[in-house]
Amino acid sequence: MAKTSNAQPLFQLIHALTKSEKRSFKLYAGKVSDPTEAKFVQLFDVLEAMEVYNEEQIFKKIPGLKSAQLANMKAHLFKQVLMVLRQSQIKTDVDISLRENLDYVRLLFKKGLYEQSMKMLTKTKVIANNYKKNIFKLALLNYEKNIENQQMLSLDQTTCLKLDKDTKSLLRKINVAQAFFSLALRMKAHFLRSGMARNEDELEKINKIFYANLPEHDKTHLSFSEQYNMCRAYYWFSYITQDFTSCVKYTEIWVSIFKENNLTHLRHAEFLRGLNRLLQSLFRINDVDRFSIYYEELLEFEKLYAKAIDSDSKQLLVRCLTIQTLNKCFLEGDFKQYGPRLERYLAKLEESIEYIDSNNQLVVFYKSAILYFGLGKYEKSLEYLDRVIDNKNDQLREDLKSFAYILYLIVLYDMRDLDHLKTMRNRAFVYLRQRNILGQFHHIILQFLKKTEDIMPLDLKGELITLRTSLQGLLEDKFESKPLLYFDIMSWLESKITGKPFHEVVKELAESKQ
Repeated sequence: MAKTSNAQPLFQLIHALTKSEKRSFKLYAGKVSDPTEAKFVQLFDVLEAMEVYNEEQIFKKIPGLKSAQLANMKAHLFKQVLMVLRQSQIKTDVDISLRENLDYVRLLFKKGLYEQSMKMLTKTKVIANNYKKNIFKLALLNYEKNIENQQMLSLDQTTCLKLDKDTKSLLRKINVAQAFFSLALRMKAHFLRSGMARNEDELEKINKIFYANLPEHDKTHLSFSEQYNMCRAYYWFSYITQDFTSCVKYTEIWVSIFKENNLTHLRHAEFLRGLNRLLQSLFRINDVDRFSIYYEELLEFEKLYAKAIDSDSKQLLVRCLTIQTLNKCFLEGDFKQYGPRLERYLAKLEESIEYIDSNNQLVVFYKSAILYFGLGKYEKSLEYLDRVIDNKNDQLREDLKSFAYILYLIVLYDMRDLDHLKTMRNRAFVYLRQRNILGQFHHIILQFLKKTEDIMPLDLKGELITLRTSLQGLLEDKFESKPLLYFDIMSWLESKITGKPFHEVVKELAESKQ
């Protein structure tokens, strides 16, 4: 199980460290000979051993420590841990490495060692170019101007014009890239709040925001950073407007530009996010063949880089593997084949669940609930749905929570737990009505479940057929059919009508599509 989340910053930081990072701190601490400094090491050991932050325990474990001293000790230890953490990441985190080199350029410049400063700058510029780090390239250009400004005898017009041209070109690229990035954030923020567009008015509003803030650009002459951020913006816009074909288009560009620029092994996290979103988009359009190709690429990435990437990227990799294996399971309809592998992934994910953002937690929980429903493990399915419904952030993923309520009711219906079903049905109705998301789909399902307790067994099949016909009438409506993206309720109805297990109906449907 993951450690209990705690608001105390130092406690969180220590428990976020990997084993190797803790070992690095212990090696650093072993060099400390000052008895006063040794107390900070003691505090580290005490906090590391704790499951939950408890100041009373700290005073018991460190005799002689006074209340007035603790705040200063924590602040000092926090800085010491960050310092060791920074040092241990210099070789693996290019941003930290580039900042260190920029500091060296500055220090040499301040000493008047301009030639040495320029050599360090030139070396750093190569790294920034290789990683396509335009912000750092701009900082380096600024330093280069300062160094050239000191070369009174060798400064010439050609150099000045080149530096001016490079600066203007880079600023333009950065401005366009940042405009795309800001737009991507706005689109994502809308998705995290409300999910996909729910009606024509909302769709029109999203279109206006997107196109009003789209920077002027020529798609045929974009730098890597501009292309990358353009893909992010268009992906989120396409996703919330349910244009999944465009999602595939832009995420394929996203993945391809990383490959073309040899950045898949240099900027792991950004490449992984692109590959993850490409797989998610292919899942949405039910493209089994292309999904399988890119899923194999994800597995190959795991083989090549799982041991070399940093802890944040490792958590991202496990999350991608979990979500996309769930998607592969749903596409192929083979719950039994993928069940054991997914349970291993989910167990691994739980170890670091507190470090995963709330949105991705909800996605994993919801998809896991569908997995266990397909496996016939209803209690386990309800456990995951409870984790979605009981999430304390009311501003997050109203769409997912609304469908979690519907799936919860379906699970209870299959369990024949009619008392609990009645309670949850009322709770679901209140939630949907309060948030103004009670669409025709929700209304039809809730009405059916409301009268189930009065339906005679012999009449049930006819009522299920009527329900299926009512829902089929919504399939042509882009907005009303959206719930089918979250759960294959038509296959569930088919299983009820034919008497076949749900997972068999899903598998047969997947095989017929292939």
